[in-house]
Amino acid sequence: MPTPFTHLEIAQRLLRDEEVPQLMREILDAQRGAFLLGSIAADARVGSGLPREKTHFYAYGQPIVEHPWRVMVQQNPALLHPDNAAHQAFVAGYVAHLSVDETWSKEMVGPHFVLREWGDRMLRFYMLHIILIYMDERDFALLENWQSASLQQAEPQHWLDFASDNDLRTWRDLIYEQIKPDGISHTLDIFGGRIGKQPEEMRIFLDSPQEMQAGLWDNITPDLLAEVEESMYAHARTQMTRYFQESLQAMHNEG
Repeated sequence: MPTPFTHLEIAQRLLRDEEVPQLMREILDAQRGAFLLGSIAADARVGSGLPREKTHFYAYGQPIVEHPWRVMVQQNPALLHPDNAAHQAFVAGYVAHLSVDETWSKEMVGPHFVLREWGDRMLRFYMLHIILIYMDERDFALLENWQSASLQQAEPQHWLDFASDNDLRTWRDLIYEQIKPDGISHTLDIFGGRIGKQPEEMRIFLDSPQEMQAGLWDNITPDLLAEVEESMYAHARTQMTRYFQESLQAMHNEG
């Protein structure tokens, strides 16, 4: 799935997207740190050991029949009744994250890396990580300077029943150390350990236009990637807005 840096770049765009209702943008902008943390929080499971279906609300190898954020709210109905604006912004970011991953799984991974037959299975698995690193490095370079300080200031207050504040803080700090002004990305080391590749080997591949063309772009074209990324951004915006409006209505009914 897309890396935290890609999710943070999407969050950055959502904050200034005029198709997001103005009230929502104002709240998210006032609670930037919480929104950024929500945008990456689902992946805190990497350190916490939680299974994917407990944080992303779907499992690999099974069809996604309902938007994962809907499943999350069904299982955790209190999330429709956030405690305050910071909590609401955090959950909105979480909804955006799940919606991005949903689209990536349904429109890229499933049809183009699992069901299509190009190369062998191991090559497709490797190229899936290569394309994610390509996106990760592109988006890391696009993150604006304010992000690191805003993320560092986010302080979870029992925002999730299925993940502890300590797990969220640990993940927050790990990402902060990478995006701060003098930070260095750990993506190659993390992915290398995951797929049994040396970071240096992946660096050589990524830096070779010939290798990238033959291994990746001849099979997954840049146009296809752009199409899927546009779809996942639009879906994230739509689903995040729906959550926000429904949470406002729920809080209004309580009042």
